[in-house]
Amino acid sequence: MIFSRLRVSSMAAAALAGALLSGCVNNTALDDLRETKPTGTAFDTALFKNYSALAHSFGEVGAAAGVSFDSEGSMQLTSMDSKIGALANAYAEKALIAARGSVVEPEPGVDVPTHKMRDRLIRALERGRETFPADSARAQAEYDCWMMNATVPAMAAASRRCLSGVQTALAKVEAEAKPAPAAAPPPAPANSDQPLATPSQ
Repeated sequence: MIFSRLRVSSMAAAALAGALLSGCVNNTALDDLRETKPTGTAFDTALFKNYSALAHSFGEVGAAAGVSFDSEGSMQLTSMDSKIGALANAYAEKALIAARGSVVEPEPGVDVPTHKMRDRLIRALERGRETFPADSARAQAEYDCWMMNATVPAMAAASRRCLSGVQTALAKVEAEAKPAPAAAPPPAPANSDQPLATPSQ
């Protein structure tokens, strides 16, 4: 009888501990991403796919903070790098914003070269997001990849690859969305005093 009570108490304690632990591990943007389907424009949908690919490129990285603890703060539940986890979730959050059809702002520049690149991107997006949505979304995602990966030292090489990617993608959108050349002015009217053709003799 005592053994039975002890067994029930142990099971109840284990269930309670499990509930406490599960309550401390919150869903992340990466978790929500798996259940999300985009509903916006063609550009929004393409942006969602690009940001989702970036978010998943790190594999199973876990929680945004990188490390989750139980209610006493004594047991580490994950061991992945916190900066990589935060980066993956930042991409996932951008994907979720795009999926809702809301505007996803490109990352702000941090110096003169990055400000110039962002200004160039904004101009290209204004001309190309509706007519060339896939290429425009790729340019924005590559830009953010360049900027965001640069914040994590371990991702420096990946950031440089994204810089090359944004340069290529931007050049493509700029060429595609280049404004049509201005129409040539109409020819000046002929002098009414002069005959248009020599009359036949």
